[in-house]
Amino acid sequence: MKKAYRVNLRKLVYAKLESDTPTGVSYSEVKKLSEAMQIQLTPTLATGTLYGDGVKQSVVTKLTGITAVIDATKIPIDAKAEICGHTYENGVLVESGKDVAPWIAIGYEVPQDVEGVSEYVWLLKGRAQPYASTVQQATDNINFSTDSVTVEFVPRDYDGEIKRLADSADDAFTAEMAAAWFGSVPGTTGGE
Repeated sequence: MKKAYRVNLRKLVYAKLESDTPTGVSYSEVKKLSEAMQIQLTPTLATGTLYGDGVKQSVVTKLTGITAVIDATKIPIDAKAEICGHTYENGVLVESGKDVAPWIAIGYEVPQDVEGVSEYVWLLKGRAQPYASTVQQATDNINFSTDSVTVEFVPRDYDGEIKRLADSADDAFTAEMAAAWFGSVPGTTGGE
């Protein structure tokens, strides 16, 4: 295992979850979402504590989900429609209070400070909240505007998985595995 540290973020992609049943899971094709700026992952936990004889005897913590806050340069209008469940037609995005976001997967790469070493991440089943954007006027300097989207991830019905993480600093994760990482969402069975 190589010693390496995270220094960047790139290759932000998504795929719509088409089917998730106890017998299989399938996704649409993987598409680019935007240029990534920052991703913050916060686990959602269920905890239980057992007391006996007046002292703590046992503690159990279980991962029940992950909240991802994704800051990006600019999410294209057609991708906003697809991940948020909005209508997109002839270059116009129509947002409605009746829109329901579909289940999606989000993937990205985290390059490290050793040449050719990266972490590879897939978050497997989440729903996007309505996106946010920060827009500001030009002043003495150029001020870029950006987009942000929060996605709540839950376990898949098929296998209970929430996230997959690989690190090419680990010799068991081969270059071939890294090259194929964004070709499809991990665990896809194609089954219904």
